[in-house]
Amino acid sequence: MKLPLLFRRERTVIKRADAQDQVEKVLAESLRVLSQVCTKVADAIETQRLERAGYAQNTLLRRLDTPRDEEKRKKE
Repeated sequence: MKLPLLFRRERTVIKRADAQDQVEKVLAESLRVLSQVCTKVADAIETQRLERAGYAQNTLLRRLDTPRDEEKRKKE
């Protein structure tokens, strides 16, 4: 009469598969969120770097301190 023991083993295998599936889903979602955070941090760092280099934010890389403007200011 080992038949009930077999059914119990199958249930634990199913439970393990479900648990592993849930862990994999949580891990995949966590990695997606982490990648979004890393992307936002990288964008912020790049924005700061461009601002230090003299480019305005939300423009098509137009310099704020062009050499022509500096020459005109020096002449005046």
